[in-house]
Amino acid sequence: MTRSLLAISPLLAATLLGAAVDAQPPTGNAGLVGDAARGRPLYADTFNCYACHGFDGQSGERRLVPLNYTQEGFITFVQSSPLPNMPAFPDAPAQALADIYAYIKAIPADAPALSDVPLLREILERKTRTAAE
Repeated sequence: MTRSLLAISPLLAATLLGAAVDAQPPTGNAGLVGDAARGRPLYADTFNCYACHGFDGQSGERRLVPLNYTQEGFITFVQSSPLPNMPAFPDAPAQALADIYAYIKAIPADAPALSDVPLLREILERKTRTAAE
């Protein structure tokens, strides 16, 4: 009977058998789901990200939109930033950072598409023609 309980769920088996269970959450941030509505006040008020990145994430010291990090990469970076102008937030809860990540990802980029900028479109077309020749 013990084997069948362990096969079903180690946590359930340990609980039923009276064993001590470590209630630590799983490590890693892959399972977190960010919420942009919760992230907005965290970005603007709690962590004051706007002071360096602007309220739209597209101005200031470093542009955030479009954000080229995965959620896990973003959380790791913010908690242990190696950049001198970016403070690290080692005690920032991963869920709060996931919410900020969701907020930043929800900000629409104000830059036009490359194809909408005539000079860039011409450069891309020239590059394509040259590569084909």
